[in-house]
Amino acid sequence: VPDVVTVRETVESWAGETATRSARIRLRTGCGYPLRARAQSVREGADGWDELEIPYGHGLDAWLVEFGPDVVVLEPADLRADVVDRLRAVAKG
Repeated sequence: VPDVVTVRETVESWAGETATRSARIRLRTGCGYPLRARAQSVREGADGWDELEIPYGHGLDAWLVEFGPDVVVLEPADLRADVVDRLRAVAKG
């Protein structure tokens, strides 16, 4: 490992721990406990969906895809596009 690399900071950055951006998602009520645990805010909805603000770091798109139809990305647009692209790739596979 080069001297200029701080491993802890690098891992935190990749894991979204030091994310400077946030994402807004809709999550089906009663689903996605790991997302809820990381949420900066949760607004409960009456329609069976809650709105969460979560840290947006590297790999979030891949993680959100794991929740399938229980999550919808509202913003940012680039994250939404990445999630949609991943879902389309899975559907084709």
